[in-house]
Amino acid sequence: MKKALFPLLVLTMCLLILLSYFSVVDLSKAQRLQDKEIKQETIDTKEEYFYKEELLNLGYTIDEINIIENKVSNINVKQYLLSEKYNYLTDFIYSPYFKIENIKRYEEYYEKNEYTTDEAVLYVQIGLDIPFYEEVKEIDNHYDTTALVNKYNNITNDIAFDDLVTIKKPYSSDGKKKIRNVAYEPLKKLIDAAKEDGIKLYVISSYRTMKEQTYLFNNSLKKNGEEHALLYSAKPGHSEHQLGLAVDFNTTKDSFKDSKEYEWLKQNAYKYGFIERYPLNKEFITGYGFEPWHYRYLGIDITTKMYEQGITYEEYLVMYANK
Repeated sequence: MKKALFPLLVLTMCLLILLSYFSVVDLSKAQRLQDKEIKQETIDTKEEYFYKEELLNLGYTIDEINIIENKVSNINVKQYLLSEKYNYLTDFIYSPYFKIENIKRYEEYYEKNEYTTDEAVLYVQIGLDIPFYEEVKEIDNHYDTTALVNKYNNITNDIAFDDLVTIKKPYSSDGKKKIRNVAYEPLKKLIDAAKEDGIKLYVISSYRTMKEQTYLFNNSLKKNGEEHALLYSAKPGHSEHQLGLAVDFNTTKDSFKDSKEYEWLKQNAYKYGFIERYPLNKEFITGYGFEPWHYRYLGIDITTKMYEQGITYEEYLVMYANK
C-alpha cells in the first residue's frame, strides 16, 4: 500500500514544484511590465516638464500652460506650439471646431477681423481666410447629395449623371428642366404643398451643363461687369446647378424677396429637404449675393438642422463634421 502511494506523492510534489515555478515566472513578468510602465511614465513626465519649460520661455503663463496641456497632446504641442507664442491660443482652444494645425491661420484671421475667437475658428475651418477662387479643390463625391460645390470646390467636367429626370409641367416653366431623381419627388411634394396653401411655385432653372454655365457666366460678365458677375453668377464648374440638385423658383427678379412665395419657401422648404443656399447677410460665407429663389436639395435631416440654427451649408459642414 505504501509502495502504491509513493509514485502518487512524487507526482504531487512535481506538480507543486511546476506550479511554483510558473507562479514565479508570472510574477516576474508582471513586475517587468510594471517597471516598464513606471519607466514610461517617468519619460512622459520629463517630456511634459520639458514642454512646460519651453512654453514658459515663449511667454505663456502657468494657467495658460495648464489649459494647453489639458487640450493639446504632447505630440501636437511639440509639432505646432514651440516655434512662437500665439496670443489667443487658449481662447481658440475652447472652440468646438478647433484644430491645432490651423492655429497660425486662426491668429492671423482673428487679428484682421472683428470676430469672436469662436467665429474666427469657424470661419477659418470653412476656409474664409483664403480669397474666393484661390486654392480651389476638385471634388470627387459629385454623385453624393451632400457634395459641396462653391468658390473653393469645383468640378472640372460634365458629370455623367444617369439619374437625371425631366421636371414636367406644371412643376417647371417649360416641362423640360432636369433634376437628379433623388430630389424629384421631394420637389414635387414641396410644390404640391405650396399649392395647397395657395402658393404657386415652379422651377425656371435646374441642372446645367458646363457649356450652359460657361455661357451664363460670360454673359453676366459682358452685361453686368466682373464685380456683379462674381457675386451673382458662378464660374463654370462652381455652380450647384451642375450637381443637378439645385433649382431656381419662379423668377430671378429682386422683387421675389418681398413675395408670399418666398415667405412660404423660407418657412417650409426645409421640410422637403430643400434649403435656401444664398440667404441675406451670409454673402461673406457663401460668396454669393442674396438669391431668394435659389434652393438646394440636401435631405430633410440636414436641412432641418440648417433651418433651426439659421446656418449655411458651409457652416453646417464644419459644425457637424464629427457628429
